[in-house]
Amino acid sequence: MSLSLFGKLVQLLVKERMEYRVDFILNAFAQIINYFASYVVIWLFISKFKTIAGWNWPEIALLYSIGLFTYALGASFSFVQMSEMEERVRSGTYDTIMTKPVNTYLYVVCRGFNIAYIAHFIVSISFLVWSLGQLQIEWTWLKLGYFLIALLSGAMIQMGIMTVIGACAFIWIRNGVLFSLFFRLKDFISYPIPVYGTFIQIILVFGVPLAFVNFFPSAFLLSKETPLIGEWGTWLVPLVGLFCLTVGYRFWVWCESKYQGAGG
Repeated sequence: MSLSLFGKLVQLLVKERMEYRVDFILNAFAQIINYFASYVVIWLFISKFKTIAGWNWPEIALLYSIGLFTYALGASFSFVQMSEMEERVRSGTYDTIMTKPVNTYLYVVCRGFNIAYIAHFIVSISFLVWSLGQLQIEWTWLKLGYFLIALLSGAMIQMGIMTVIGACAFIWIRNGVLFSLFFRLKDFISYPIPVYGTFIQIILVFGVPLAFVNFFPSAFLLSKETPLIGEWGTWLVPLVGLFCLTVGYRFWVWCESKYQGAGG
């Protein structure tokens, strides 16, 4: 699927959603309030203890904002698409996708592109700009380039993980419990990972590498210490994103090759 075709597809999706404009706006407004409330909860928690694992409120706001922004970017191409795989496989409607003369994975992620994440972007970007202004980071071209690549990598990590979960539907059909587990783990990266025990840190770094979504990029920008893999681990961020998305896609292809249809 070419970029021009994807652009036309997005235009059609926008027109489709604008047919129910009030519903779209109300839903976006509700999402903004919900995530703004999440920041308030974290702020209230920080205001009681002043710092958590040596991180103050603006620093944790940066951490949380990177996590929310990258989730919105990655989930726009994966969450709804992959969460619907269970029903598509169960009902057999996925069979019609396999008859199309396009890459099935690209068709699924692009056809289901979700513009409803606009609320996530509004909130995350607002707090991201505020936190960066408060922290007054001394920017260099290296830091700027790293930051932009880290945002893309964080989205790729989460998209790759959700792709793996979606692909599981080809084998086990039901994958809802895996999404629940993913979101529970994702809650852990709302705070600096040194606040958790070694076991949780190992899971977030080596098991399901969500620490590379926002903790290691934030630690690099703020010159914070990083556990388990040291300072050099921050340079693995771009590679982890590419690795996760590649593994997710390869796993999708493998699982799809085992798919035998709704009656299989």
